[in-house]
Amino acid sequence: MALSNIYQQIPKRYVLSLLGFFGLFNAFVLRSNLSIAIVAMITPTIDNSSDNMTIMIPAVYNWSTTTRGYILASFFYGYCIAVILAGLLATRFGGRILLGGGVGLCACLTLFTPLCARNGSGALMFLRVLEGISSSCIYPSLHSIWSKWAPKQDKSKLATLTFSGAYTGTFVTMLFGGVIAVDWSWEWVFYLSGISSLSWVLIWFYFTAETPSAHTTISHEEARYIEDNIVEVISQKDTIPWKDILTSLPVWAIIAAHFGTNWAIYTMFTELPTFLVRALGFRVDTAGLLAALPWLLLAISVYLTGIISDKLVEKYSILYIRKFIMSISFAIIAFGFLLITVLDNDDRALIVIGITIVIGACGLAWASFGVNHLDIGGHYAAVLMGMSNCIGSTPGFIVPVITGYTVQNSDLKREWNNIFIIPIFISVAALMFYTFFGAGELQLWASNSSDEHQRVMNNPVVSRDISEHTTN
Repeated sequence: MALSNIYQQIPKRYVLSLLGFFGLFNAFVLRSNLSIAIVAMITPTIDNSSDNMTIMIPAVYNWSTTTRGYILASFFYGYCIAVILAGLLATRFGGRILLGGGVGLCACLTLFTPLCARNGSGALMFLRVLEGISSSCIYPSLHSIWSKWAPKQDKSKLATLTFSGAYTGTFVTMLFGGVIAVDWSWEWVFYLSGISSLSWVLIWFYFTAETPSAHTTISHEEARYIEDNIVEVISQKDTIPWKDILTSLPVWAIIAAHFGTNWAIYTMFTELPTFLVRALGFRVDTAGLLAALPWLLLAISVYLTGIISDKLVEKYSILYIRKFIMSISFAIIAFGFLLITVLDNDDRALIVIGITIVIGACGLAWASFGVNHLDIGGHYAAVLMGMSNCIGSTPGFIVPVITGYTVQNSDLKREWNNIFIIPIFISVAALMFYTFFGAGELQLWASNSSDEHQRVMNNPVVSRDISEHTTN
């Protein structure tokens, strides 16, 4: 009874943010599990169990660097193909069902990873493409949800808490994935992540609702507060204003920032465990630990920057804060990659520090452009996120392929330097474009033209009247 009373007192928008945190947590566990497991799959092991004998056990799979690149990239083929459609679906049907369904489907597919791997790299790539398609709805769904649940005073704080779940999930995967692969087997990396994600799906559907007015346990005061403090951005148009969106420079500024940030993130996301093991000589389990720690910093930096942003916009314009934070983020990212590039193998500790700097700085950028869709697009935020996530996620398959062709001998750091130089130039270009063309206010094409509330594609905004709620 006590727990029930506590739950009743907690604002439901914060409950939603916390559940969204764990949703992204599980989604990124499913996305990142192969990055750490594949290292164990391709690395020979040493068996010292026999007396005075050391037995070298061959790697489970002898995939070339090019093949590994395509395997790691395959998730993002499906992801980028479907993410714009996911934005449309989230706008049309709402984000709650799409988010829970997407994570649930990806979790079910993940359970079949060991079986597909045993049937060859082609089967594994096909499975990862399907996982990418099922995961494509995650961010558009969240933006659809927050366009209806986030009061303007709490927008950055609520959204960035949810975003931080993604990188906490990556942290946990890298931290424990290597240990699980070494002490248990690499198959359990996929089994455990699938089971965890399916458990979250059940909790998500039980405790959430599409809108505040549809929530069965929200207080009348909170529901009224949310709906009174959301900038009303619902268009009277029956169709999405594609021409206005596609010709909007502020939209393309977000896309440029998304692309630049994700190039840095996916360079580390897909390649870091392999780089640490092959080029720097760390053990698989140690590499997992070292690869994990920067993602925890990223998760923290996303959320803290969101809180700071909400405080700063009380004194300064949203546009100024977004551009200021983006400038700090990209400057640090470029510096971190430069540090990694100029150091030698002997400076392993400094290289790890450089890696940590790069990944942590990406959190500042995500807390800026990741909320900017809501600033300029309002109810169309899911569509904008679908667009920016489609183009912004292309580094997910470009980076592994480039790495596969460029780094022919993954034991040589000088070959990896070519991969680390690229994001320096991309970061500078993305920052310049965002600085010139970014915006912080609701765009004209996203504005509501009357007091009558009507959702895109003729969906009703409110599923039932707020007055049906009772005060808790």
